[in-house]
Amino acid sequence: MGKLHHLNVGCADCSVIQSSTATFLIDCHNIDQHTALLPKSKKLRGVFVTHQHYDHYSGLEYLRKNGYSLDYLIYSPYQRRYNDSSVTIDEWNEFKSHKDYFEKKGTKLRAPYRQSNWNKPWWNTNGVKFEIIGPAKGVATSDTRELHDGCLVIKAIMGKRKCLFTGDASDTNLEYIEKNTKNFCNDILHASHHGSINGAHLKFIKKCNAKYTVISTASGIYGNIPHSTALERYRNNTKEKVYRTDKNGSLKWSF
Repeated sequence: MGKLHHLNVGCADCSVIQSSTATFLIDCHNIDQHTALLPKSKKLRGVFVTHQHYDHYSGLEYLRKNGYSLDYLIYSPYQRRYNDSSVTIDEWNEFKSHKDYFEKKGTKLRAPYRQSNWNKPWWNTNGVKFEIIGPAKGVATSDTRELHDGCLVIKAIMGKRKCLFTGDASDTNLEYIEKNTKNFCNDILHASHHGSINGAHLKFIKKCNAKYTVISTASGIYGNIPHSTALERYRNNTKEKVYRTDKNGSLKWSF
């Protein structure tokens, strides 16, 4: 028996997976406001950071300052270029500082591209299976790349429950997945980019075949987020219900 939590952390992302034997984070913004969900042992089996933007990795500072150990830190394989406007040098260097700190403490680092073999999960541990659905290497390393092209897209399989975490994946990232992947959701979709139109690729959303869609968002912070067209696409292509953390609060699912 376990729990999946999609947390209300504003226009940002933080989710917690608690199996019977381990805890995982999928992004970690403001995890300091939800410490009751963290293990008393202060040992985390894995922390996934979908990409190197502050509103996805910021909780690493809290974990670092409060003595948490991470078995694995799994993050976007994106490589920043000189004058790359899609991620600031301050964000890039701050994430690197956290990454280097945890590595020195014994954390194993992984920066995977989309897995090439679907005969088994990318990671099968402590009652949870993880598949790395994106980014495709060609998309994440293209000459015209931006950070969201390199965003991790992760499918977590928790018993009969499944959740597709898309971080802030770009349309280009999602389009590749839509064209080259079968059965990549079929349950909970954690929508891309807080309900922005950038990341609301219509064919991808349709092919998700989602029963539920979760949008981690807050209105009034950025213009057109959440975007009315994006919201309409999710509502029209979600079988049961679309949730917004700014309206529905944090969500909890059992598995």
